[in-house]
Amino acid sequence: MNEGIRPVTLEELDEVVRIAAMAYPGSNFLAPESRQRFAERVKDTLQNDPYVSFHGCFRDEKLVGIMRWHDYYMNVHGTKLLTGGIGLVAVDLLHKKEKVAKEMLLHFLNTYRDRGISLVSLYPFRVDFYKQMGFGTSTKMNQYSIKPSSLRFTGKEQIDYLGMEDKEEILACYHRIVRQTHGMITKTDREMTAFLGQPEQIVVGCRNNGRINGYLAFSFQNVHVNNRMHNNLIVKEFHYETREALAQLTSFLNSQGDQVHRIILTIQDDDFHFLLSDPSNGTANLLPSVYHESSVAGVGLMHRIIDVPLFFKQLSQHRFGRENALVRMTIRDTFLPEQDGSWLIRFTEGLPQVVDEGQAEVEVSMDISEFSSLMMGAVSFQKLYMYGLAEIDHEDSLTMLESLFQVRQKPRCTTAF
Repeated sequence: MNEGIRPVTLEELDEVVRIAAMAYPGSNFLAPESRQRFAERVKDTLQNDPYVSFHGCFRDEKLVGIMRWHDYYMNVHGTKLLTGGIGLVAVDLLHKKEKVAKEMLLHFLNTYRDRGISLVSLYPFRVDFYKQMGFGTSTKMNQYSIKPSSLRFTGKEQIDYLGMEDKEEILACYHRIVRQTHGMITKTDREMTAFLGQPEQIVVGCRNNGRINGYLAFSFQNVHVNNRMHNNLIVKEFHYETREALAQLTSFLNSQGDQVHRIILTIQDDDFHFLLSDPSNGTANLLPSVYHESSVAGVGLMHRIIDVPLFFKQLSQHRFGRENALVRMTIRDTFLPEQDGSWLIRFTEGLPQVVDEGQAEVEVSMDISEFSSLMMGAVSFQKLYMYGLAEIDHEDSLTMLESLFQVRQKPRCTTAF
């Protein structure tokens, strides 16, 4: 019988496309040309991508749900960690409210857990839906809509167009940035090829002493139905290693003021407004009492730890602060009950080790979703405690725990999946 969950085959391609098209009508996969392009991408992935796979849920020999799995290497507090990603979760319209999505998510979590992977991620179609499944929110994304003139011009003599011939150098630059940035995900050669091959995208980079140390990918978007000269510049990727590269790239953006109305930049940087002479986004909205609307913010990428002791083992060389403490962590995980329990973690100058015996100095309890956000550095322990999302048995340990789990930078991720 063709039951349960398994990888889909090329023979099932039409059904995969049909379910995806109906589950994501906004993607326009129902239109013949878009449907064909999507089918070709899925086929290419099935045949040629060792890091991405499609899986289906079958009932009564019929495909009733699909999902796409990704193997990713992520910088997690300086450790290169193999993690999992799940996307394109879709259920046939006739089989909604039959727990198909729950069955698929559980299969995904257990499969990656069995593979020795401790952390997985996804982009939610609804945050509350996946929070109930134990996923915790990560860093907010800010979208700015700024005038080119609000960026400083200091010089752009190192800026040049980049193309497919520069792929290896761009990839090297990106991976140097990944190694510096907690939460970022590596790109494969295949992903970079697809990125550079987008027809309406323009890529420029900063080349200093023969090496690319920053690049910017963007496209133009008309914003006035009766004026084809009225365009916004939409930034798709914006990466830089040095302050010099940042200055060169922002100078380039400044210089586009003669033909660009506004620059739309989506970035995980809460301090970006300091770079702007005018951070207002053009809405003229005022927040009480006199705060000019500078950006809109959104919650997206969510993380989930699926093996608590393994996560600490894999991060055994990461210092959670410089504290010396024996902490009992009690984690509630109703969706993945095999990791609903308590662990003793010994921190030696911040270095973690799961131990079997000892008298804990403090006991901490929280839900797996908040624990995942805390471990990724997306939220502070003090905030979780203040919000009633974490409990401790000794309140005088709060300062120590805040110091223990404090991070230098919140996770940043620009990989879409």
